[in-house]
Amino acid sequence: MTDTSHDDRLETAEEMATLAAPATRAPFATPKRLEKARDLARALAVAQNNAALYPASHPLAVQSVQDLTAAVTAIFEIGFEDVTINVYKATLFIENQVLPEESVTYRKLVVDLLARGISALTFGPGFGESDAAAVTELLNTPDIASIEQSAAFLRHRGAASVAVAETTDLDDSVREEEERENKAQGRETYDRGIELMRDVETQAKLGKVFEVEPLQHMVSSLLDTLFKDPAAILGLTAIKGHDDYTLNHSINVCILSISLGASLGLDAESLKSLGLSALLYDLGKVRIPGDILGKEGPLTADEWQIVKSHTTEGADLLKRIQLVDQMPMVVAYEHHQRHDLQGYPKAAGPQEQHLFSKIVALCDAYDAMTTRRPFRREIRPDKALAVLMQGRNKAYDPSVTKALVAMLGIYPMGAVVTLDDGSKAIVFRVNKDDLLRPRVKRVIGADGSWLKEPETVDLRLVNPETGTFDHGIVECIPATDAGIDDVWQYL
Repeated sequence: MTDTSHDDRLETAEEMATLAAPATRAPFATPKRLEKARDLARALAVAQNNAALYPASHPLAVQSVQDLTAAVTAIFEIGFEDVTINVYKATLFIENQVLPEESVTYRKLVVDLLARGISALTFGPGFGESDAAAVTELLNTPDIASIEQSAAFLRHRGAASVAVAETTDLDDSVREEEERENKAQGRETYDRGIELMRDVETQAKLGKVFEVEPLQHMVSSLLDTLFKDPAAILGLTAIKGHDDYTLNHSINVCILSISLGASLGLDAESLKSLGLSALLYDLGKVRIPGDILGKEGPLTADEWQIVKSHTTEGADLLKRIQLVDQMPMVVAYEHHQRHDLQGYPKAAGPQEQHLFSKIVALCDAYDAMTTRRPFRREIRPDKALAVLMQGRNKAYDPSVTKALVAMLGIYPMGAVVTLDDGSKAIVFRVNKDDLLRPRVKRVIGADGSWLKEPETVDLRLVNPETGTFDHGIVECIPATDAGIDDVWQYL
């Protein structure tokens, strides 16, 4: 019953990534910012090279130290308090922005950092030419072979604005235990939410007033985990195994909505209101006969009118329980009106849909399309996002739609993909700096055999010999086609 009207053309993955890029919060999402990251890598590599060739007083060595200082300062000027050069599995990153060409061109820089035990080099406030000179000298001092020696060298040189580490925030092992705890907490909240919504549905069908406070507590719990670990919450939407689609769907829409709201910059109180609205927006369907809601064939004109009444029925139900927060009632009424106001109920005037209604409508459509139903197969996540992108400016708000794609990635968490070597993998983290290249867990090898343990692969990593990415995604496939029953366990 979800409105997913669109034309037949689907955006390509590359087109969607380009369109969504401005909405992403990746620190180097725009071409000008990306050039500053590349300038920093180039400046450090040149300074290292010149320090090896010339004495510190030579004009070329002096100039390269000045250029390195200027490159760091330029990044501070666009809002960074500090900036980190990361080396992850022999690939060069500025923050989490992969630099594939530089990873090959500046191979000596990568090798020399790792030889000194450094996989994270951070330039902080106050970085100046003396700090730049100390770093270039460090990279050319051959008897330094550990992170402890590297840190001591910088301290001795008085480089207080430079820090080194042997692990980076790109290393999953650093956060594994915390992520496991967040994942377990999120799942506990999710399952509790299913039971709460089951009680709400039962009470509403009986015409009784239900308690809203437990739902509010549940939304707050989801938000607590979202603020600590967005992936732990977003990954819950990959759970598709509950028997009751309606309950499963309402929790998924809530999670997608608060995650999207957070990415749009809504404050905590607004997110609580949005979360409650996303749980209750379809409540009016309890007043629609089950044989109509579950009908597999096309609806008659009369049946369609009955289905459409769920928006006004939902608003009426929520009005009767006299919520202090009016937004659930507004969203229940508006969520099918469409961005262009060509939906239902017919808008009384030229007023625009509320932002919450736009968010919930979009998340409702996405989860409905990507969930298998008894009468139809699910749509692949990448294709579902393409459908939504085709509907922007019509059914969906264009800026909110692009923000959803930027948040989920072209291949969202839980998507099952075929890699270019024929192996099968599950997307478990989206890389905000490259929506086409997420981190995946390979579960089926190129020969078709199941791996004993999932193998983590970051698709941003570069092959130093060829200068190209190690692996890429060929296509997204339904989980059942790969023989995977429970995607969530891999997230």
